[in-house]
Amino acid sequence: MSLSATRTEALKGFVAEIFAKLGVPAEAARLSAAALVAADVEGMSSHGVILVPTYVERILAGTVSTETEPTMVHDGGSTIVLDACHILGQLSSDWALPMVSERAREHGLACITVRNGSHFGTAAFWARQIAEGGLVGIVMCNSRPIKLPPGGAERLTGNNSLAIALPSTYPHPFVVDLDANDAPAEPAAAIAAMLLPKASTRGFGLAAAIDLLCGGLAGGALGPEVGAFDGDPAQPYVCSHLFLALDPARFGIAGLGERVAEFAERIRASKRAPGVERIYAPGDRERARRAESGDECLLAPELLAKLKECGARVGVQSEL
Repeated sequence: MSLSATRTEALKGFVAEIFAKLGVPAEAARLSAAALVAADVEGMSSHGVILVPTYVERILAGTVSTETEPTMVHDGGSTIVLDACHILGQLSSDWALPMVSERAREHGLACITVRNGSHFGTAAFWARQIAEGGLVGIVMCNSRPIKLPPGGAERLTGNNSLAIALPSTYPHPFVVDLDANDAPAEPAAAIAAMLLPKASTRGFGLAAAIDLLCGGLAGGALGPEVGAFDGDPAQPYVCSHLFLALDPARFGIAGLGERVAEFAERIRASKRAPGVERIYAPGDRERARRAESGDECLLAPELLAKLKECGARVGVQSEL
């Protein structure tokens, strides 16, 4: 498939303008757009701007709110439950991150769960920010059931996201992203690729555990209670998120960043299989894609056309 180069900042601005036209405050619109474009820049196109038309449909239908802040449901010090009240997932996540980091430094570790949430881009986008602050970050999200248990014929749990990021002196964090890496950009193909859980029983169990941790600890939707984000826009999505931060300094050890950097280098320098030119440590590929992209984002011409149509629908014109 041929791809068209689009200036990253122009793409962010265009998507932000669409959100703003729908009533999202300007700064919130820019933040949400940046998270979506970041997914495309890092090669996670299934989580990127391909979903902008779905965002628009949901905002117009009222199942995604243009408000900007979640509601505090429970504050237990190191444990917090938020109700996102259907605002953009990037906004509830951006609200949760500084709080979970602050509480982790205060208590050693902290966990924030979010119910009635919406799509937030990639889990790694948020986990990496926690690690850049010197903390261990773990971020999860559940989604509509599309996975079958081994031997089963009923979809019971979603392609649930999990990202783990550790601070490193590399100086970049060590980021493990268990989203559907390199998933096809077309939603139907992506879903078909994700129906069967990776690693069979273990993979299904992990997805089910993420579902229970997110929806269970948030008091939110889980399993079949979670809607399809790209389904009927009149039906709420109601996914749940979990943000966990741990402060290494509170474990009585020193030098975790150095050990993480050394371990990552050991991976890169490890023996390669025949025909393999390079071994990447977790997070390296996405970082390399960000560097290689420079100020451009590669998108399929068909997607660019859809984005322009979407913009025109709400009164936003662009020369992308």
